[in-house]
Amino acid sequence: MKLKFQKSRIEIFFCLFLLCSSFSLLAQTTIKGKVLSSADNMPLPGASVVEKGTTNGTQSDFDGAFILEVSNESSIIVVSYVGFKSKEVAYSSGEITVMLEDDTALEEVVVVGYGTQKKSDIVNAVATTDLSKATLSPTSDVNEMLRGRIAGLQVNVGGGTLRPGGTSDIIFRGQGSIEGNVSAIYVVDGIVREGGIEDIDADDIKSVEFLKDASAQAIYGSRGANGVVLITTKRGTAGKVSVSYHGFLTTKTIERNFDVYNGQEFAQLRREAWRSTRADDSYADDVVDNVFTDVELENLSNNRFVNWEDELMRNGFVNSQAISISGGTEMTKVFGSINYFQEDGLIPSSSYTRKTLRLNVDQKISDKFSVNFDLNLLNDDTDRSANVNVITTSPLGSAYNDDGSITRYPSGEEGSSVNPLWNLREQNHEEKGNDYVINVTPIWQITKDLQYQLKTNLTRRTSERGQYQSSLSSAGDAVRGIARIDNKLWESYLVENILTYDKAINNDHKLNLTLVQSAQENAFSRTFTEGQGFPNEDLGYNGISSAIGNVTVERDGDKFRYLGYLARARYTLMNKYTFEGIIRADGASLNGEGNKWSYNPAGSFAWKIHNESFLEEVSQIQELKFRASYGSLVNDLGRAYTSLFTADFQPYIFDEETGSGFSPSTILPNPDLKFERITTLNLGLDFSIFKNTLVGSVNWYDARTTDLLLKRGVPPVTGYTSTFFNAGEMQNTGIELGLTANIFNTEDFSWSVSTNWSNNKNKLLELYNDGNGDAITEDNSFNYYVGQPVGVIYQYAFDGIWQEGEDFENAPQANPESANPQTNLRPGDIKVKDINGVDEEGNIIAGPDGKITQEDRVFIDPNPDWFGSLSTTIAYKNFDLFLDFYAVEGATKVNPFLNEYNNGGTLRGDINGVKVDYYTPENPSTSFPRPNKDSADQYLNALAVKDASYLRLRTISLGYTLSEKFTSKINFDQVRLYVTATNVFTKTDYLGYSPEVNIRSTYSSADTGYPDAKSFTFGVRVKF
Repeated sequence: MKLKFQKSRIEIFFCLFLLCSSFSLLAQTTIKGKVLSSADNMPLPGASVVEKGTTNGTQSDFDGAFILEVSNESSIIVVSYVGFKSKEVAYSSGEITVMLEDDTALEEVVVVGYGTQKKSDIVNAVATTDLSKATLSPTSDVNEMLRGRIAGLQVNVGGGTLRPGGTSDIIFRGQGSIEGNVSAIYVVDGIVREGGIEDIDADDIKSVEFLKDASAQAIYGSRGANGVVLITTKRGTAGKVSVSYHGFLTTKTIERNFDVYNGQEFAQLRREAWRSTRADDSYADDVVDNVFTDVELENLSNNRFVNWEDELMRNGFVNSQAISISGGTEMTKVFGSINYFQEDGLIPSSSYTRKTLRLNVDQKISDKFSVNFDLNLLNDDTDRSANVNVITTSPLGSAYNDDGSITRYPSGEEGSSVNPLWNLREQNHEEKGNDYVINVTPIWQITKDLQYQLKTNLTRRTSERGQYQSSLSSAGDAVRGIARIDNKLWESYLVENILTYDKAINNDHKLNLTLVQSAQENAFSRTFTEGQGFPNEDLGYNGISSAIGNVTVERDGDKFRYLGYLARARYTLMNKYTFEGIIRADGASLNGEGNKWSYNPAGSFAWKIHNESFLEEVSQIQELKFRASYGSLVNDLGRAYTSLFTADFQPYIFDEETGSGFSPSTILPNPDLKFERITTLNLGLDFSIFKNTLVGSVNWYDARTTDLLLKRGVPPVTGYTSTFFNAGEMQNTGIELGLTANIFNTEDFSWSVSTNWSNNKNKLLELYNDGNGDAITEDNSFNYYVGQPVGVIYQYAFDGIWQEGEDFENAPQANPESANPQTNLRPGDIKVKDINGVDEEGNIIAGPDGKITQEDRVFIDPNPDWFGSLSTTIAYKNFDLFLDFYAVEGATKVNPFLNEYNNGGTLRGDINGVKVDYYTPENPSTSFPRPNKDSADQYLNALAVKDASYLRLRTISLGYTLSEKFTSKINFDQVRLYVTATNVFTKTDYLGYSPEVNIRSTYSSADTGYPDAKSFTFGVRVKF
């Protein structure tokens, strides 16, 4: 009976189950569809498709297709895919297509210093750049690659930057100091670097971030006040061993937008210069008046001239080869690379060779402990170009003797200008360097949320520069040869203890705390030796010990110590509001007692407006984030011992014997010298709209520097020339805009356009008071002027050229009451404007007063009104094309080619120069004055103030990536070929090799400049 009843229950249950199942099947509804990427319409296999509120779900197949049975027609499905934004879709009877938007850009991890953040969570002004575009520039200088890639970033290419092996400086958001440090710092793999990043090869870099506002920079305190460049190098990954190769060859040719006078033109220039000194305005006789030498006359009659640019310049060549290996296991990951870079410069004897080795190892010891080990080695050799006189040597002489040997004096007259080929042969200047950098970072993951790191670094750099100028060279002639050896050593030690607590309490609350203790010591030493007089010159500078003339030995040394404590807290509420506060205390050995410590606070706030409920239904906005930050950081002078009394070596003669002594240095010490303080307010807006079609950011900032580090002259009776002190205030304000438009993005064709635009206004707001408490508004000795920018040009205003028939007698320049009256004013002289006058009390009054005085000078801002870049990338199937324009508008410079004798700017006819439309009675030019062999025009400096704006097509690059079908056959992951043209053309009115840098002064031995170049590159990238 019991079994019969149990059997009846089973039958009843089974019938009920079938009945319910049939009702359920009748109620279920089928959804069919495809999951595609909105960016390129490509299928997304493995996408998750789940009925909302249930565990009922499936995945898309290889073609992105899916079928899901849902409860009823009111069901909602949630479609998600890694790296894409999830999407909710309502039931539809037909087949649906679900387009997922790429969320990679917002989820990208960005290095922010002592940690990382998702790009979408960034609360400060932090910028990144596309390294694939930056590395198209065929240079060893990473800074040069970054020019124009980031809004607000300027690359200073002054001095010898453009020579092989040259380096440049980065300036963020204008110059924040006058006498203090103005350069950004570099942090490589978390280590603050001193002295640049010459040892880093671009192919080893994974990412570069820029910290631009005070809140972001505050984590590095007094070291980061002028901007921070964060560089992260590549590291190994677990899995298959991967080998990458990148090699390119480049040819370079000189770039210029001017002509020099050819033989006949230069001869006429000289004739005109002689003519203007004759009372009857007649030409001198070429032979009788010795206008030309015998050699020059012969060459003129035969129309045989020298093109010194052809003789002294050559095509440059670059050879770069880089190979890297990456791989490992979950326990050990390794990245290693070997890089070789070699460049022959445009000027003979200028070259640079660099060899680097990098090894990055990540070793996991246990679940709690791991250690990172980095080693970077560099060896480089630099041949610095001799002081080559390309522009100013007369074309009328002869470069070679009849037997083909180099002639010493091209004009044929002993004691005249020496053949630059001769000097090139009779001197050499080379430098050898060796660097090694070692980082060891043990990591203890104390708990899931708490981590401790110990960062340690040792950096050691050595260099030896040797120079020899033989007894036949211009410099060594009088002393029978000069040898110089300059040995330098840089050492840096860093230890940092870093404790990080990162906790997601729930979906609405996230907390990150970072505590840092940092100690660093930088030491520099230098030994400079010079010897003169060598009976045997075969050894060059290596024979310096055999000098029989004057021997000088100098020894210098500096040491800086830094100690810092940092606390940073970041709190995020509901993924909408983020608050961050930083306080860093920094101690530095630079200042005197009582001023060695500083405190650097900063705070910031970010509001993800797109996550607010009122924008949830606005599908056109993917990101809209407002940022505000405020911080106050200190900046130092960048030189040691200014608070202490120091002495310089001073030999003396007593009782006919040489003694060794010391004398006080020329800088009066200031024991009260302290840091200057830079306080910055930054407001920013980040946005991504129209399904990431337009992505960009806008920043506005106002930075005030108070307690400026300034220089002041002191009475000579003290035995000193100047001193440093704190006073005054300066302001930098600006706007930065960065935009990227992804116009097309399909499987076969894509097109994007990017631009960044910046402007910065710099102004000195205040100086200091005199002994009576009255405000001082200008200091002519050091070029400080209240209301004007740093480096302002203070000069008379050029107003054309005086012409025949004008009123010379009543000209302000001829007024005897002028500061420098021109009583012999005549046609062809430079005219300047009479702008201001002076009342009886000495106050400046606007309006002409009939004379030219110091008050008629005008201020001219040398800084650009704005600068920026415009680039576009077009890809069609396996081809890609990249074009990049860079523009600077409103910049002004003093052109030495137009006002310096040593650069041929004085039009005296002695040396050649940049060809200009100068004045003659037959050619009454209104642009340039009349040549004069006896003297330069009095107001030539006013004429030399020129607009240095320019537009440059900096890069054209065409690449082709071999198809996967082909590379798979040869077991390669990628093969890409490309050709790149750099500095294709430059449109500018500035006469020179480059509107960015002036070439060296003719008779200077300093490395003050190097011509810019156009280049053409062929490269290949391979990965397998």
